[in-house]
Amino acid sequence: MSLQISRDQCVYTSHYCEENVYKLIELIKRNYSSTEIYAVFISNHSKKVPLFYQKCGRSPDGVAVWDYHVIVILRFNGDVKFHICDLDTTLDFPCDASAYWSLAIRPNSFYRGEYHRFFRIIDGEMYLRYFASDRSHMRTSDGWMAPPPSYDAISTSESTHNLPQYMDFPPPSDCSVSLLKQQLDSAPFGVVTTESVFCNFFGIGT
Repeated sequence: MSLQISRDQCVYTSHYCEENVYKLIELIKRNYSSTEIYAVFISNHSKKVPLFYQKCGRSPDGVAVWDYHVIVILRFNGDVKFHICDLDTTLDFPCDASAYWSLAIRPNSFYRGEYHRFFRIIDGEMYLRYFASDRSHMRTSDGWMAPPPSYDAISTSESTHNLPQYMDFPPPSDCSVSLLKQQLDSAPFGVVTTESVFCNFFGIGT
């Protein structure tokens, strides 16, 4: 099975990747019930995350440095490989996870220490249930840093803004794939992992 959803069908607002991912997971789960799906926040303590092949990148390789970025990683039942959906990339949509890793993310060994990344993995159902943002992180005294989405801000019965909890990156978990899977099933805000755990969990490089 393959994802029969085009970029044009997706809700997209530039610089609101966490909401784009929320809306994309909603869309996928509505059309593909038997799908293993995750939201992944990529960041670090210095809030400097280089990603290549980004639409906003101005160099030939499309490199952009984000304070954080959020992507969707999914696998249909019966499939072996995971795929990545990034509405900000110029790569395929969806893109084979190993290909996206080698082209867009690249190993930490490629970068200086300040650019080394960690990965907060959140079960897709948990993300839809708990994520909330009042978009205050995109406002300054002068107004919006980037125009907000046209739809109402996403909230839950418990919160109107918990985005900082997703963007917090404490010391990462260095656990087995099976243990991580168990943790994700009961972690509202996911689990922060190392590069090696992230790659092992999604079968990247195998």
